[in-house]
Amino acid sequence: MKKNILFVLIIILVLGVFAFNYQRLVSFFEHHDESILARVNGEPISLEEVEKLYDMRNVHLNSPAPDVERVQKEYAEILYNRIIQVLISQELKKRNAAVSQEEVTAYENKIKKSYGELLEQQRFEDYLAEYGIDYQEWLKQLKAQVENDALHTLLQKEISLTTEETIQYAEKIKEQQNMLTKIKFYKLIGSQELLNKIQQDTTFSKDAVSEKSFSGKDFIHYYEEKGAVVYKALFDSDSLPDEYKSVLLSMGEHTFSAVQHDGETNYILYLEQLENPKQDDAVDLYLLAEERLVQEKLPEVYADWLAKAIKNSDISVVNSFKDVLSMIDFNKANTGNDDANISKLHDVLREIKK
Repeated sequence: MKKNILFVLIIILVLGVFAFNYQRLVSFFEHHDESILARVNGEPISLEEVEKLYDMRNVHLNSPAPDVERVQKEYAEILYNRIIQVLISQELKKRNAAVSQEEVTAYENKIKKSYGELLEQQRFEDYLAEYGIDYQEWLKQLKAQVENDALHTLLQKEISLTTEETIQYAEKIKEQQNMLTKIKFYKLIGSQELLNKIQQDTTFSKDAVSEKSFSGKDFIHYYEEKGAVVYKALFDSDSLPDEYKSVLLSMGEHTFSAVQHDGETNYILYLEQLENPKQDDAVDLYLLAEERLVQEKLPEVYADWLAKAIKNSDISVVNSFKDVLSMIDFNKANTGNDDANISKLHDVLREIKK
């Protein structure tokens, strides 16, 4: 279970699958400038770094080696993700909101805490090493996740909402809350004669229940002793079967319905409780609407930020990797234009993920 938690984190940070022998890939890359694959506003991304990320996301798999074309696509995806991570880190520095080491360490400790007794027996670094995960690279990805969260928090603060749209959304939430009425009731099945007698019984009438608390256990036992088959039910109003809804919503609490018929079956309903959820006041609804609207708008705001960041950045990729990108798309890439190539990389990765 602990192992799975770890790999979920890794997969979230560096998506993908499959394992592969790196030696089959070496020939596709020229080792220029100490194996630098790309630069983002001067900040390098090395082949070694991408290689480690590839290993991290595949180390736990025992799948047969995929073909070279598939590996090329995975390396392209990893490189693209690293470019985004670097852009995010640079953006935070521009905004004087760089993530501190203390924040990263706090997040690391939170993850370690989830491993409990396991870490009393060995160091976390050793535990990662057992699964072929480079601890320092894992920390870099951890920091990237903290930075990603930090940027999203900043972008949330920049989302502006009009009073009108917030009020409209608050009304929508209120309507949804009204639909979540909970209905507790009992269905009693028996002969027409028995059900007619039960209808006249006042043992669990509203007045009787007000004098002593209602007991579902006593209710079932009492009427089963009289020969009825009793079922207890709890539904939200939106999931309540129509044949019950029309009857129950017209009833008062602690009353019986008229005798109903379902084929050869006779039954009556006893409404124990029709519980409307606690309604938020106007201020709470408004604040809740603001929060949800911001969350809905955030993906689009983030996508706009990323598109502008790529457009306004100096991003270069080594020629050998441009050749790989052209092979991924089965078309010739414009290897003389880095901006066009990055745009092409974006399109290729979108196609891969379809």
